Amino acid sequence: MNKTTSFIFQNLWWLIPLGLIIFLWEHASPIILMLIFAYIGRIILNPIVKLIESWSNNRKLSVFTVIILLILLLIILSTSLFPLIKNQIFAFQSSLTMDSLSKLQNKITLILEGILPTFLFDMYNDAMMNMDEQVSKVWETGLSYLQTSILGAGSLAFALGSAVLSLLMILVFIIFFLLDGENFSKIFINAIPGKNHKLAKRMLDKTSSQIHNYIRGQLLAGTSVGITSIIGLYILQWITGISIPYTIVIGIFAGFFNLIPFVGPVMGMLPAIIIYLITDQIMPIHILYVFFIMIVFAIVQLIDNLVMSPYIMGSSVGLHPMIVIILVLLGASIGGIIGMLLAVPIAAILKVIIEELSTTLNQT
Repeated sequence: MNKTTSFIFQNLWWLIPLGLIIFLWEHASPIILMLIFAYIGRIILNPIVKLIESWSNNRKLSVFTVIILLILLLIILSTSLFPLIKNQIFAFQSSLTMDSLSKLQNKITLILEGILPTFLFDMYNDAMMNMDEQVSKVWETGLSYLQTSILGAGSLAFALGSAVLSLLMILVFIIFFLLDGENFSKIFINAIPGKNHKLAKRMLDKTSSQIHNYIRGQLLAGTSVGITSIIGLYILQWITGISIPYTIVIGIFAGFFNLIPFVGPVMGMLPAIIIYLITDQIMPIHILYVFFIMIVFAIVQLIDNLVMSPYIMGSSVGLHPMIVIILVLLGASIGGIIGMLLAVPIAAILKVIIEELSTTLNQT
């Protein structure tokens, strides 16, 4: 038996499932996505389970206690917050049309007319007239991407025919991950040939630790940004009298985009400015209010430690901030927003694998 045949027989335990996933990708991708969400749920809930387990000395009881509390929380949210978010998302989507582009352009023109010298304003008008078709195409592309993103979230919710069934399956996967997560790791390690056993264990331990810390940190930061953005925008509207509809959705977008390193804060701020400009206002449209919105998001980012967080995030996965920026841009080119979110964790995993393999090869 040659080396290639020997390798194939020794690795059939993962080659066959991988081949089936690739062959049946259209059917397997929704399930894999649910497994990813379940694994993230495990990362979030496992510290709480361990805390309860330290009191009860019973892993199963701790897991089911946490799951019951999670279900109760989801029930409460589904009758209060979720319907409000759903209505705001669809209203927000409906408000962004091709007709709203002309309204946005008129408001921007009105603002610039009051602050720019005449010759600069004329140059702006000439540029906008020449670029009108390109601007319309960019706006149409953005609306199409927004529509696709919302429909994509819906396709996830109905991956197995209904949102309820998909949620139940994710909860079931979370329970299995919480109960048998360590056993799954042991099964994976034991399936690897003995000579590579220690190497695989080191890789798994290091990548798990880095990814867990990264995901928890990013989720905490995103949640913080989302909540403080909502509070800040409500305070701004109360003080100034301007109207920024869909504040909760804008805050959720800001928190979500904050998960994307470096470019996220700007992407989270733009919807608030656009919605302000295309909304009919009681107060006259003024550049000062746009600055106020920008100041709100600047304060939010200061609270989230804008200066230090990229370095903290980069060091948490052992990557230089410049490398992180390149990875985010590459991820955006390959997979859009999802690619931007996954670029750094995937790079961290590859970094650990390469470092461990290099160390092992140098020792041999």
